[in-house]
Amino acid sequence: MSASTVRNGISSVPEMVLSQARRRPDAPAVACEGQLTTYGELVRQAAGIALALTRSGVRPGAVVAIHLDRGIGVLAAQLGIWSTGGICLTLPPDLPRGRLEAMVADAAPEAVVGDFAGGPDAGLPGVPRVIDRAACAPAEPDALGVPGGGAYLIYTSGSTGVPKGVLVGHDSFALLARWHGDTYGVTPADRAASIAAMSFDAFMWETWPYLCHGASIHFAPGELKLAPWELGDWYRAQAIDLAFLPTPLAEAYLRHGTHFGQLRCLLTGGDRLRLRDGHPLRRFVNHYGPTETTVVATSHEVAPTSTGPVPIGRAIGPARTMVADGTAEAESGAPGELLVGGACLALGYWRNQAATESGFVRVGGSAQRWYRTGDLVRRNDEGELEFLGRIDRQIKVRGVRVEPGEIEGVLGRCPGVNDVVVDWDQDEARLTAYVVGDAHSDAPRSAAALKEFARRHLPAEMVPQHYVFVGSIPMTAHGKIDRTSLLRHTR
Repeated sequence: MSASTVRNGISSVPEMVLSQARRRPDAPAVACEGQLTTYGELVRQAAGIALALTRSGVRPGAVVAIHLDRGIGVLAAQLGIWSTGGICLTLPPDLPRGRLEAMVADAAPEAVVGDFAGGPDAGLPGVPRVIDRAACAPAEPDALGVPGGGAYLIYTSGSTGVPKGVLVGHDSFALLARWHGDTYGVTPADRAASIAAMSFDAFMWETWPYLCHGASIHFAPGELKLAPWELGDWYRAQAIDLAFLPTPLAEAYLRHGTHFGQLRCLLTGGDRLRLRDGHPLRRFVNHYGPTETTVVATSHEVAPTSTGPVPIGRAIGPARTMVADGTAEAESGAPGELLVGGACLALGYWRNQAATESGFVRVGGSAQRWYRTGDLVRRNDEGELEFLGRIDRQIKVRGVRVEPGEIEGVLGRCPGVNDVVVDWDQDEARLTAYVVGDAHSDAPRSAAALKEFARRHLPAEMVPQHYVFVGSIPMTAHGKIDRTSLLRHTR
């Protein structure tokens, strides 16, 4: 690709990866289940997929689904789709069938790339073209074309309503990759871990920015999500330098893990980060960002002595933030809705102009677009953003506004408590605390003891009336707290 393919002064992610492959074709790019793929092999596989898509009649600008297990195939397919000017939609095989079919119906992909051996019937319902990755012969990288405007389509988790398809553009994606490389000093010597679910936008963040800078990606075994105490051993065995963990998994790793010095930096995000006793990591960074802001919008360097709820920090390079009170900026230190603007914003919602216009707004007559996050925040004395909760999760108890996260922070300090989530039980009209006991503590674990602890540290209206002990806090595939599953414990 020539310099003429650089749009708006920004080289796209696929252009940056191809540049790395041309300079270092034999360098390691991806490792998965003992198999190593070089940069040269990656782009040749991608070029073969691109040729197959073009020959099948897939048009530039079309959505192309990827239905593959984790590994080199997914990355080669994404790169190949971009090279035809297409938009990626990654559909992991382990998605619930109903959700997968709903996403296919909404996105209407023109083709699907997968490991298929049974012809058209082996594809996804309603997708007209099936590309069998195994049948795509590698081709020379010259077959790679120029990417279009949209890079990938990803569906929100649905935790705050019906899942919506978010279209992320190549420009904002490339800016994220450049910011990431600069901020974390990524070099070709680095080895980065990939553990996030492929349906979670963090998967795009924990892979492509590293490939843009010549580092290698190492796919973690899926069972490590269920055994965080083994993460440290795997990090050391694979000589991992940088890793991302969804917030709940990062918290579990810090409580039960080992070999914290192996990583030169651990990144986290996706939920509210709470620390009980600081952390032992060389570098630890908390991030915040809805899907609509191209994965990451703010970051905060977590000090080793930090305890309690951790700030989400300041806007990253391509982003801008505003704490809004209605249609105006809130007074300094006052709570308000977080708005995110700048070059980090997604292009909008897929085939949903009404949702795009209500979610991406203009404030005070300005031409600047802002995304309304629906999250309540405030700026602390250092100017950093503190996450207070979802606006739609604010609870009023006897006329007093209650933030569940504040209650969780207090109960999390109670002896014998390993983890806790507080929510409002609508049917019973009461605050309910879901508690995971610490198996290594001799402290008594009972509703009476917890309630007494809460009474000593919280106002009466913030003391949960009901306590449910659970073995673990259930998580969605995106690494967020599965509140629907929690409620089943009280039914």
